This record gives sequence, structure tokens and C-alpha cells, in this order.
Amino acid sequence: MKNDQFTEIYTDLDPKKTQSIESITQALANGTMLIDIKVDNNPLYYHPYLSNLQQELNLKKESDLVEQYILDRAVLAYAKRLTLGMSTGAFLENAINGNVKDFKKDISRYAVDPKFNEKNEIIEFRIRLQDISTINLMKVL
Repeated sequence: MKNDQFTEIYTDLDPKKTQSIESITQALANGTMLIDIKVDNNPLYYHPYLSNLQQELNLKKESDLVEQYILDRAVLAYAKRLTLGMSTGAFLENAINGNVKDFKKDISRYAVDPKFNEKNEIIEFRIRLQDISTINLMKVL
């Protein structure tokens, strides 16, 4: 995500939506809100997302940019530092997919509401940001 793209969208949002974005960011960072994870099994890849974001903020367009902004800000807030030394966004997705083997073996311990396909492969689940770091994925950052 390019910051200037989001900044343009963010400045056009009404104050209630910007306040909601900040609340969601803090809820994720504090672990009171779960992150949804969609799983592609071939090849194995995890996609973090926020299932209720579009409804909560009543977004009609650019919801992917807003979602990525919120997830990135939550990771930054959780890490309690201003930068993680990466020049691009998608911190959470990079962290999850940078250590797939560790993540896969610990999913059963931390996943909430897992969903499986007909081959009994996990295809979606929810997780707390703090649990992602608990299973040592944040070291990728």
C-alpha cells in the first residue's frame, strides 16, 4: 500500500470513520478484536483480513487500502515502535507467510473458529495479533 493513496482516502473520510479506524487499530493491537485469516493451500499462503470492516465503516470503495492500513498500524502499535525497518507495508502478511512451517504447526493452539475443506485442510480461521507474535512470527519483521 502506498501511503499517499491511503492519505488521500483517509482525508476524505468523515471524522466518525477516522475515529472508528483508530478504535479498530487499537482493538487489534490490544487483542480485543480478532484478525480473520484466509488460507490458500496450494501453495500454502495466509491472507489476513477484517471480515466486518466494510460494514463497520460503510466503505464503498478502497476498503482493501483501509484494511491494509489498519492491519499495518495495529502491528506497529503492538510492536510499540514507529518502524520495523521495512520499506513496504503488508507487515502482517509478510510475517505470517515468512514462517509458514512454525505457523502451521501452532495453528490448532491459537486459531479461533477454524474452517476446513473436504480434504480436512484448514482454509480459514481467526487469531489475535498477540497470538501471531506468540508463535514467533514477528521475528520475520
